[in-house]
Amino acid sequence: MDDVADGLYEVAAFVGRHLLDRHGLSRTAMACLGRLNREGPTRLTALAASENVSQPSMSQLVHRLQRQGLVTRTDDPDDGRATLIAITDHGRELITVLRREQRQRLEKLMASLPANDAATLQLAMQVATPIVRKLTDLAHDVDS
Repeated sequence: MDDVADGLYEVAAFVGRHLLDRHGLSRTAMACLGRLNREGPTRLTALAASENVSQPSMSQLVHRLQRQGLVTRTDDPDDGRATLIAITDHGRELITVLRREQRQRLEKLMASLPANDAATLQLAMQVATPIVRKLTDLAHDVDS
């Protein structure tokens, strides 16, 4: 089990140090934009819970993202008292740019590997990615 934990830590550290340029946004801000992009408009309380931050902290973050034109607040059609946070077209464009930059950086790094190492890593990721997605879903269920 330690080898799995160590391997996942190494992958996370590699991604964080060498692939992610968040264009000045915090990890939490990027996680929120990613979640809104994947899941659609979400209540502020749900965003705060998903990122394990307080509601006031999430409110401040959403306000900053709103000032930057990355998110917007809309009325919740199911509850007139509540609002939903939604990603804007500008926010989606930023995510697209960041992902393109990450892929370009990774392609450059992968090109410097011996071909057999690159092929092995590609195969390992094909095997590991669905399992990591299951772990993500399980973690979300446990945290909820």
